Amino acid sequence: MGSDAVSGVVLGHVDLGEADRIVRLLTAEEGRISLLARGARSSRKRFGGLLDLGMRVRVERARGRGLLARIADVELVEAVDRARTEIERIALLAYGCELVGRLAGEDVPAPRLAHLLVVWLELLEGEAMPGSASRQSLEGKALTFSGLLPSLTTCAACDQPLEGGVRFDYEHGPVHVECGLGTPVTAAALARLEELRRTPLFETPGQAPSPAGWVLAEHAQHQLGGVLKSRGLLADLALP
Repeated sequence: MGSDAVSGVVLGHVDLGEADRIVRLLTAEEGRISLLARGARSSRKRFGGLLDLGMRVRVERARGRGLLARIADVELVEAVDRARTEIERIALLAYGCELVGRLAGEDVPAPRLAHLLVVWLELLEGEAMPGSASRQSLEGKALTFSGLLPSLTTCAACDQPLEGGVRFDYEHGPVHVECGLGTPVTAAALARLEELRRTPLFETPGQAPSPAGWVLAEHAQHQLGGVLKSRGLLADLALP
């Protein structure tokens, strides 16, 4: 038994029993972790909203005999405000937390993904409204930092530069039409995704997105083996 502290971003929670919750955090040192928050459902005063989605917190953990460490205390590092009051930003907040959180390994250090999520939260709190280019930039960076992004400029089959119309194979990456099957896309659209991947997030609001649309999200879903549920909210709001 013992205790220690860890800092991270709240990714979400799962209700447990009548009063407790299992809270997921993304941390730089340990990647995605789960902690038990006793009484989180029975009393709002217990944690005062500090364990809501997107909150950056410092948590004191108490380790006992159970599989999960218990949250003994929580301290706010940085709150999300604007991203919790405007519906478009709420959707982008949920999407960023789900995408980056799921791409992070469980109990595996993830410093680059953790930093990326913090920057995304800061972008959502800023004056400029992030758009499709910002989302595509986030997807490209998250897939890069998780080691799951294929080359966007060369064919995954023959390793030659992509030209004209190509296809995106979600298992291996983009290929020439004659080299494989997949979702139709253009080399120019993938080149634009590559540009956005390399562009700092704070420079992306107002920029032109890639015509490739959701191809990186589709690739992420294939690699993760499941859908990104928060993408549906973006679709409902007609956010491209």
